[in-house]
Amino acid sequence: MNFKDKVFLITGSTSGIGQGIAKALLEEGAKVVINYAHNEENAKETKELLKEYQDKTLFIKTDISNEKDVIDMYKKIEEKFNKLDGLVNNAVYDKIFAIEELPVDEFRKELDVNVIARWMCIKYAIPLLKKSNVPRIINIASRLGTKPMEDSVAYCTSEAATIMLTQCCALELTKKYNIKTNTVSPSMTLTPFAKKSYTEYEIKQTAMKNPSGRLGEVEDIVNAVLFLLSEKADYINGENLNVNGGILLV
Repeated sequence: MNFKDKVFLITGSTSGIGQGIAKALLEEGAKVVINYAHNEENAKETKELLKEYQDKTLFIKTDISNEKDVIDMYKKIEEKFNKLDGLVNNAVYDKIFAIEELPVDEFRKELDVNVIARWMCIKYAIPLLKKSNVPRIINIASRLGTKPMEDSVAYCTSEAATIMLTQCCALELTKKYNIKTNTVSPSMTLTPFAKKSYTEYEIKQTAMKNPSGRLGEVEDIVNAVLFLLSEKADYINGENLNVNGGILLV
């Protein structure tokens, strides 16, 4: 897979899966735009982690649910790199509520960040993606986009919508501009956030339910994303790649 001097934007990329994708692409010779919304500490840690690639990285603080911010982000990318070879919509927002306890504003916020913001990032990426020979869009969704879970109605709904967003983009943008769009849907992945959010017992119990006997590692998701961003995945379009060890079979 040849990523040398290609340019990629990864939203929500100062921690977890997004950071892993950014690091892997930089190691393969790519140039990476690292986006974050508010966590300056994570941004500082990521800059330190990737300091050897500082000439190939562009950090942009952006609220991707704000249209003006998104437009400004792409102006900065154009000024710096003048093109884009791939967009990975990785940023996500989620809070757990039972259906009857879920505030309307919370539901709207999840839809704003997990659906509308992803669509806006795609919409305003198109002029730059059109300059690429191998333009790619990857939306990071979740297994909960195809299998519901209690106390997660807003998240499940938004991730299901993301999968359909992918399919609509794949149908329309491939015909117009040869932009291939796919979804990657992880199950629970051992990111720093997950390790803080769940006890060792909860993690072990969840792993035992998986046919593979373990939870996902960041590298598992990174490998899938890099493949779909590559020329080798040129005939894969509109698909939802579940990277979950087989948990949907249970």
